[in-house]
Amino acid sequence: MSVRIGNTSPDEPRLKTTLNDGRDVEIEITGRPENKRRIDVTVDHGRKWVFGVQGGVAALIMTLNSQGQRIDDELPAWIEPMLQRLGLEGVDA
Repeated sequence: MSVRIGNTSPDEPRLKTTLNDGRDVEIEITGRPENKRRIDVTVDHGRKWVFGVQGGVAALIMTLNSQGQRIDDELPAWIEPMLQRLGLEGVDA
């Protein structure tokens, strides 16, 4: 899985990647790349994970299903390595 930059602005980059199973994932970073404050990870037609970032660690704020309803769910195995490729140390779920 590689992360590639899609349409971005300096303040809110949007990155795209494709999972091994063929699903597309969009990553939206709110704040500057060197000062990430929030990262939203959305699977095309699927779930969305919202993380707050502090000190290089992403903390899960909430998970939403495809209808936008808040759910409790474990993080998929691919999320932490993907966030580490963005320069974060890890995930505190």
